[in-house]
Amino acid sequence: MKKLLVTSLLLASTSAVAGSGVAGSVSDVPDTPSEATSGWNASVGLGVVNAPTFAGVDETESTAVPLINVNYNDTFYFEYNKLGWWAWKPQDTGFRVGLVAQSRKGYDKGDGPLDREIDDTGLAGLRVKWQSGMFGIDASILGSSEEDSGGEMHITAKYTFLASAKGTLTAMVKAEALSEDAVDYFYYSGAFDSDAFTPDSATNVSVGLVGTYNIAPKWTLIGAVLATSYGDSISDAPGVTEDSGTTALLGATYKF
Repeated sequence: MKKLLVTSLLLASTSAVAGSGVAGSVSDVPDTPSEATSGWNASVGLGVVNAPTFAGVDETESTAVPLINVNYNDTFYFEYNKLGWWAWKPQDTGFRVGLVAQSRKGYDKGDGPLDREIDDTGLAGLRVKWQSGMFGIDASILGSSEEDSGGEMHITAKYTFLASAKGTLTAMVKAEALSEDAVDYFYYSGAFDSDAFTPDSATNVSVGLVGTYNIAPKWTLIGAVLATSYGDSISDAPGVTEDSGTTALLGATYKF
């Protein structure tokens, strides 16, 4: 029964993520601290995310999003919008390497910097994590399912400076590097008549706080705020009016 429930939650969350071309998609949810577990483990909940409709525009929107985490033997997992497999985990090192796939949200016409619709795309690639005590690093190199939409690289450093039976508080710094093709696809494509124009790659830098509070043995409140500074190639793009943006999350989950 528990395995059937976990599978159902995973399918439901995947369906929710697939249409995440609006503000406050699951892609906007910062990762929360987690610990290694055995067997099937899952948590399900609901959150509200307030975020720009797309990076670089001034309009924001609050949207309800599913908060679903599924883990099997600390090997196969689904984290909000990441589906992955840890292929190599040297014992007692805190280091692991695996494969990951996730979504990258697009936007509807009128919601983004370009006056056209950009479809959601899929990303897949290599993920590496290292944890030592309260400090951790999480990095991914990802290619896109769309030939013209480019790839990207993420690296996040986290430090949990408060941890107790009641909850956690974690500070994080994240760098998100988008390739020239990715920047062109989301911010420049169709804006110029000349095919010779190619924008530069861009790196967005974020700082944030993620907190959890256990209100009952199986219920947890989650809150997060993330401030992001956009790279120059994005800030200078046509239709972009903001060089930074803020994402905030408040939600609750139930652990099975």
